[in-house]
Amino acid sequence: MSPRISRRNLLRAASGAALALPLLPSLGSRRARAESSVVPKRFVTMYTPNGVIHDGWWPTAVTSDSDFELAFSHQPLEPYKDRLLILGGLEMKVALTGAGGPHQRGIGGLFTNTELGEGDFADGCGRTAGWATGISVDQRIANLIGAESPVASLQLGVRATENDVQGRISYAGAGMPLPPLSTPVDVYQRVFANFLPPPTSPEADAATALLAQRKSVLDAVAKEFGTLSSQLSAQDRQTLDAHLTMVRDVERRLSLGIGNCEKPELPPTLDATSETDMPKIAELQLDLLALAFACDLTRVASFEISTALNRIRYPWVQSMGEGHALSHSGASDVDAKTQLLARQNWHSSLIARLFDRLSIIKEGDGSVLDNTLLFWGNEVSMGTTHSHDNMPFVVAGGGWQFRTGRYLQYKGESHGQLLVSLLNAMGVSDTTFGNADYSPGPLSGLV
Repeated sequence: MSPRISRRNLLRAASGAALALPLLPSLGSRRARAESSVVPKRFVTMYTPNGVIHDGWWPTAVTSDSDFELAFSHQPLEPYKDRLLILGGLEMKVALTGAGGPHQRGIGGLFTNTELGEGDFADGCGRTAGWATGISVDQRIANLIGAESPVASLQLGVRATENDVQGRISYAGAGMPLPPLSTPVDVYQRVFANFLPPPTSPEADAATALLAQRKSVLDAVAKEFGTLSSQLSAQDRQTLDAHLTMVRDVERRLSLGIGNCEKPELPPTLDATSETDMPKIAELQLDLLALAFACDLTRVASFEISTALNRIRYPWVQSMGEGHALSHSGASDVDAKTQLLARQNWHSSLIARLFDRLSIIKEGDGSVLDNTLLFWGNEVSMGTTHSHDNMPFVVAGGGWQFRTGRYLQYKGESHGQLLVSLLNAMGVSDTTFGNADYSPGPLSGLV
């Protein structure tokens, strides 16, 4: 008699999760109607302030939407060029109306597509505004997928300590800003401090026993797979190997909450207001985010560098001017332009750092990066004009929904349509988002 795989062992290995046996034509087996493991999707919003230097941002040597060279600002992302969507020509129409000044309206509407309410927050010209009047795209997504992870969403901020509309990018709802965590220790305490159960607790003992039982059953399944392998065609052997990998992946996910994920060491104490500590804070926060994603402790995050006030220096890239003042310098100020381009390049290097870490963490048939989507935006197009047309937007990461590796130039479509497309890519079926007048369905050309 030909050896057979024990379906009981397979189901026991998943500890109750229903797994479909693969279809193996050479044995004439049937595919069971069951639910297989699903690789999670993850989403990140990223904000950097005060517009960009356009001739160091938009691609050069463009011959088609997929044939171009990255500008200086994006050169650190060259290894991930095929994962980028650089979007030009979009307008943040919602930022043209409502209370407040252009920086306030821009940062408030960037991820919400809503106007600002009335309030007492003053901009540099004396105009006042309150908080944004709608939920942000990251929180709309977190409402759908966040409940499946221990931390529904994670807000990270680097020198973003002002409690002001110009210092908030994530909103749980109208007038409900979510303050970011300011240091790596804050992130560690939020995500990892209580991640593992006490080693001597009854819960830990039960978890250890359960994991041992699962491992024993999975080992038995693997042995049966090995015995069966000689009876299969080459194609069926590949299918069977892939299925065993999937079973192991299910086991890994089931064990995440009871100690199978490596816990990082407590990061060093750093000063959230220090320009000296700023680059280290940014790097460690992203490192912790990558680990949180890998451990499936959270699936949604926001990451902001400074605020729309941005009165800070970047000495590690030889930028000793204040960011907001630099952004107001004219085109003839070569030094200011050089400093701003160095900042833009550093911002890209942070994304590259995150992607470097996510790309080496295996998940399913690919990596965690394959299943992560990042949207990078700004509150104005250029600091000198405070305009909200031709906004500097980048979508990057996994390409399960969008055709990446392209530079797309639009003709004044609303950025609210892009937000709808991002929602749809993450499984949210909304056809509008925020102000419906500025989000008439998804953005064309992305899929």
